Amino acid sequence: MSLLDPQSLGTDTPRTLDGRTYPEHLREYHRYDHLVLPLVDPRRPQTFDDLAAGLDDRNALADLPAWLASAEWRGLIERADKPSRGPRAYVLGPCGHANIPHAA
Repeated sequence: MSLLDPQSLGTDTPRTLDGRTYPEHLREYHRYDHLVLPLVDPRRPQTFDDLAAGLDDRNALADLPAWLASAEWRGLIERADKPSRGPRAYVLGPCGHANIPHAA
């Protein structure tokens, strides 16, 4: 994904610096924010497997890849593995810190 426009973070229409807007089909995955976001450890990067291991909800687990895309677009999480040859790893993004109690 292209870099996010910092001025668009925290709005209903996040966009990239090159002008692309948040894909509407990702809005349905916001419903998992309260389940997945608290699993993101603010002290160390987490992989897909780390996050999946903490989920008991089968629907959230099945939709985890789409939630990750949605959350990355919204600045809740960001990639921590750039550039890396290993698995993708995520940390809290600029909007993620404000949305979970243990990260404040």
